[in-house]
Amino acid sequence: MEDPFGRINEGIQKLPRNNGTLHPVLIIRLAAALALMLVACFVSMPQAVKVILLVLAVIVAAYDIVLELVDAVLNKQFFSAPVLMVLILLLSFLVGRGWEAVLCAILYQLGLILVAFTAKKTKQSAVDMLSPEDRDMRDRIAVILHDDKAGETELGNEMKRAAAPILELLVILAVLFAVIMPIATSLSFKDALRRTMILLALALPGSYLAALPLPGVVGLGFAARFGAVFSSARVLEKLQKIKTVVIDKNGIFADSLPQFIGIKSEILDEKTFMEFVAHAVYYSDQPFAKAILAGQDRDYRLDLISDFRDIPGSGVELKIGGNSVTLARRELLAERGEAVPYEGRQDAGVYYLMIAGKYVGKVLFSDHLNRQNEDLIPELKDAGVERCVLLTEDSRSESEALGTRLDADEVFAEFTDETKLRYLDTLDSVDTMYIYANSPEKHSNAAVDVRASRKGKYADALVDGKDLDHFAAVFSISRRVREITVENAVFAFVVKALLLFLAVTGRCTLWFAIFLEIAAALGTQLNAIRVTKPPLLAKR
Repeated sequence: MEDPFGRINEGIQKLPRNNGTLHPVLIIRLAAALALMLVACFVSMPQAVKVILLVLAVIVAAYDIVLELVDAVLNKQFFSAPVLMVLILLLSFLVGRGWEAVLCAILYQLGLILVAFTAKKTKQSAVDMLSPEDRDMRDRIAVILHDDKAGETELGNEMKRAAAPILELLVILAVLFAVIMPIATSLSFKDALRRTMILLALALPGSYLAALPLPGVVGLGFAARFGAVFSSARVLEKLQKIKTVVIDKNGIFADSLPQFIGIKSEILDEKTFMEFVAHAVYYSDQPFAKAILAGQDRDYRLDLISDFRDIPGSGVELKIGGNSVTLARRELLAERGEAVPYEGRQDAGVYYLMIAGKYVGKVLFSDHLNRQNEDLIPELKDAGVERCVLLTEDSRSESEALGTRLDADEVFAEFTDETKLRYLDTLDSVDTMYIYANSPEKHSNAAVDVRASRKGKYADALVDGKDLDHFAAVFSISRRVREITVENAVFAFVVKALLLFLAVTGRCTLWFAIFLEIAAALGTQLNAIRVTKPPLLAKR
């Protein structure tokens, strides 16, 4: 037999007040409840009729809260908001203040609408931070923020877990207050119940829950404004712990593939020369080899290739048809005592072809340094990163010269995609970020993988290569998200502490406590916008 309550939660999620819309039926309901309350309070009639009208008003205003109560009880969530709210409404009638029950139900419903509406508008504002012309970026952020958990941070969840027993303790204290105070003091049982209801209202998690996720939502949208799309606020939050940033040269400081310019040979004709070159790099994964093969449309005689050896950062060597062939940089050939022509300042983009130990020609490349990202490492250090490591597939001398130019703390040369990942495995997975352009086949050991692309299967964050000069700003945004999350949580609990004092001393009414709780919730939500305020290392 189907559980009649099996789909209650699904229906609750579709309630108009839970999606931030002013649904006409809900407004009519609340208006009707208010009208019934006013009639009961200001029109002369028998007391029994007044009570009936007030009960009817509460049912009209809050029947969906009862549905939530059923769902909460079925899920054994006995300290949840709907359970507490229904208990407050029942106690209001018990102490003869049915009108206050109606008013509280109306305020509670309006408060939920306003909180949901503010959350919806905040998400939209996070998208609207982006340029209207950049439809792709706006759509990507909108998809991420569609997940209600996108703005959650680990700090916020820790606060939520820490606060849960405190709120439960507050409910227990409220019950003890109602039992003990009339016995231990001159306070009447009715007055004790009134104050107990206020204490129960303080246990409602409204302002507290509203305080936590929206800073992360705003942070995600603001980071996207600087070109960085994070998969969630939890990933953005991890940036606060990052001490080491490992950067792959390819696609970040230089083109992913060097540009193949052409060849020079005074011994072989162009067709024969390229036959040797294309066969020489066929099995290589180095960028220069991929650049050569990208422009080739030929049939390969792989049966002629033997003894192939890839020399990362330096070139390749093999046998073609039994003849020893080397295609390498000058540095490797000089170590072997083999003389080749010198190209001067352009020598870093030249690979020399040797056949049977004799020089026969050279292959020319253009490997342009991306000057737009030249200040990336200094900016990361200004943002709080302690160590920046550069990984390249180039020769040692060339890599060290580039590392000095870019202000890298460490440089590792002659690295392939495989050795890059192996190196990352040796680092602390908590405080390391990996910035790369060429997508690896898995997530690295780093805490955060950032790919300089608009697509990345395993990346935690994506950033356009042209926006990397703004990337350091996201570290400051991450810190701001944490600061505002703490501010909101502290503010919410300060308001509850104030109301606790007023409730115990009898200087606060139930409806005012709920009103102030709603106001605090809205205040913490609006405060989330301050994530976009200084200090930032932003250039925009």
